[in-house]
Amino acid sequence: MPKEYRLADVRPDRTRDTLALMSSSDLRTWKVEKTPLQHADIKTVGFQYPDWLFEGDDIIAVVRTAFPEADGTLAHNAHDANWMTFHRIAGFRK
Repeated sequence: MPKEYRLADVRPDRTRDTLALMSSSDLRTWKVEKTPLQHADIKTVGFQYPDWLFEGDDIIAVVRTAFPEADGTLAHNAHDANWMTFHRIAGFRK
């Protein structure tokens, strides 16, 4: 568990500030392979419900995202997304 989630007022089950690619050979033991999206603001930034496809050696994804607006306005919270963002994870198997 990342150290920032060990704070007394943070519930790890409610955080959405990290989107990670993980793998498992037995579906019991999991390994984080890459962390393509992460932000230090665990209260108002969130990356959730990715919809993704393999495209050659890449993963392309659209992610429901709570992120600050250009004028600095924050999303209400990490769950109440204000963006749909597109991402390409190039060469994800490397």
